Amino acid sequence: MTIETYISDLLYRHDCVIVPGLGGFITNYRSAQIHPINHTLRPPSKSISFNVQLQNNDGLLSNYIASCETCSYQEAQAKIEHFVRAINNDLEHKKEASIAKVGILSRDINGKITFEPENSLNYLLDSFGLESLQSPAILRKSDMPSLPEQVAKGAKQIQAQKANINWKVAAVILPLIGLSTYVSFQQEGVRDAYANYAYLNPFKDKPAAVYTPRHIELEETTIKLDIAKEEIPAEKAVELIPTIKDTDPPLTVNEEGDKKETKKATIKSKMIRINYHLIAGCFSSEANAQNLVYQLSNQGFKSSIVGQNKNGLYRVAFASYPVRQEALSKMKSLKDSGESTWLLKQ
Repeated sequence: MTIETYISDLLYRHDCVIVPGLGGFITNYRSAQIHPINHTLRPPSKSISFNVQLQNNDGLLSNYIASCETCSYQEAQAKIEHFVRAINNDLEHKKEASIAKVGILSRDINGKITFEPENSLNYLLDSFGLESLQSPAILRKSDMPSLPEQVAKGAKQIQAQKANINWKVAAVILPLIGLSTYVSFQQEGVRDAYANYAYLNPFKDKPAAVYTPRHIELEETTIKLDIAKEEIPAEKAVELIPTIKDTDPPLTVNEEGDKKETKKATIKSKMIRINYHLIAGCFSSEANAQNLVYQLSNQGFKSSIVGQNKNGLYRVAFASYPVRQEALSKMKSLKDSGESTWLLKQ
């Protein structure tokens, strides 16, 4: 038997067979494969590779040759050396050396040795005797429509989506146009009631704001001042313009002799200017402002419309005060209760 046969026998039972002076042949498990073109089913097998770095003699091949040929270990090693010299000679001159049942060794331009394994033999004992099977391709009827049908279906879906979007837009715009047209043809009273909606009409001019001066009714208040016990604050002295009647009683001293001088005067105020207002809201429509005045009056506030600002908005006040400190105190209590307000001075 030749050395190639011994190497092939050992590859069935071992994963690595080293040929001293040449290299080692290594087998690796390879799972079953299906050829995509030929539709061939290949059983599990061992793939063979070559490693030129494995040069040390492990004695596996020499002992196997010695046991098969009934010779000494040295004689087996001599046969291996003769086999290696023949392989190297073929690589040197022919650039290629064939090892039966194992593969082909070749040397490239750079002097490196490459290996092409023999695929006709399966060195996996578990798959021994199994051959490759060829099965015809299975033709399955596809339920998917053809490309032209898919394109036509997609175009119909896009058109349906566009039509749906157009109807949604029309459903939003048409009521707005109808509402603006209806409001624009109403009478003056209805137009005032729906003034906030009438401005949606792009063809309707917004009415110019008209300033209406506020008529303040003068209040006459009789204030009795005890000059000996109370002094008039500076800010009240500015806002109050008192006049003393000629018929007021003169200053008197009590009969008990404690020399307390008490001056009492009845002061009739000609005018009290109410300059501080706690604003509750501003409206472009006077009707809306009157509605808020009515609501605040029902809640116990002395509410009123305090003219218009420079933008023509009607200002509605919770209440109005002649003294700033009193207005600030009331504004604090309103904000503590959750109301939103601000102080206006006229």
